[in-house]
Amino acid sequence: MNKPAESEKIRTFIAVPLSPILLAELKKVIEHLRTFSKGVNWVKPESIHLTLKFLGHLTQDEVSKVYEGMEKIFQSAPSAFTLTASGLGAFPSLRRPRVLWVGIAGPGLENVLNLQKVIETELSQRGFPQEERPFSPHLTLARIKFADHLNELMHAFTSYQFPEVEFPVENVQVMRSDLRPHGAVYSIQKNFLLSLG
Repeated sequence: MNKPAESEKIRTFIAVPLSPILLAELKKVIEHLRTFSKGVNWVKPESIHLTLKFLGHLTQDEVSKVYEGMEKIFQSAPSAFTLTASGLGAFPSLRRPRVLWVGIAGPGLENVLNLQKVIETELSQRGFPQEERPFSPHLTLARIKFADHLNELMHAFTSYQFPEVEFPVENVQVMRSDLRPHGAVYSIQKNFLLSLG
């Protein structure tokens, strides 16, 4: 891994990786829906993750502060838990979709909300602004700036039966995102393990 130049800004976020079984189901829904409309920016299925916090463009010093905050949280690592990917939705609404997503539910929902809150609080103490909007865990499938057959797409989207897929949350990753002409390329910067005990 090339070490970034001191002046380089690194587009950084914190996320939970997804299981291969869930990624396969996400790939199926994207491949099904992409035939209904052009102009939609579909996320590469292998790049989908559960974002806990987007930090934006950071200097190397700021990234180091993120690592310090995460290391403090994981000194006594929270316990691993299970989430369920379930249901389809859109932001801001199904009538005016700008983002298409798969929802997050399951017995571990409270765990992921608490984990995200701990990360927000710890990093805010290190100078990173807290997210103003409440955390709404989801898996982004697509971003819509333009769609040539939006009605057909949304009909296919709302009628698609996405199966409930359980997936384990056993680690949290600090990620780097490099924006390229063909889409974002993600690389893991640091991996933090949840407690399996």
